[in-house]
Amino acid sequence: MPFCPNCRYEYLPEVEKCPDCGSGLVNELPGITIDYKDVKWVALKPLSGIVYAKMVTEVLDQRGIPNYIQSLFGSGGLGQVSGAGFTGASAKIFVPDEHLKEAADIQDEMFKDV
Repeated sequence: MPFCPNCRYEYLPEVEKCPDCGSGLVNELPGITIDYKDVKWVALKPLSGIVYAKMVTEVLDQRGIPNYIQSLFGSGGLGQVSGAGFTGASAKIFVPDEHLKEAADIQDEMFKDV
């Protein structure tokens, strides 16, 4: 499957240009070589669900900020996993310490009116 070298999204084989940035697609993404052994991961403010966290991490990914989500899930009566719709559900995004200010600014800007 082809990938956008800028946005780093994967597309269906029939897509030739990235619909977001217009770049021609490539068959393989260049590898990112980062040694995470010595990275100090720090958390952004908790968000009220995995959906919101994924919105933020999409922007972080586009800006080249490494990240991961830690989510606190619960389950419903039939064992269905639910992460965004129940009271108290939350998710935290972790970023390397050197990206904390930029990532926090992005998250704050995205949810300033919420």
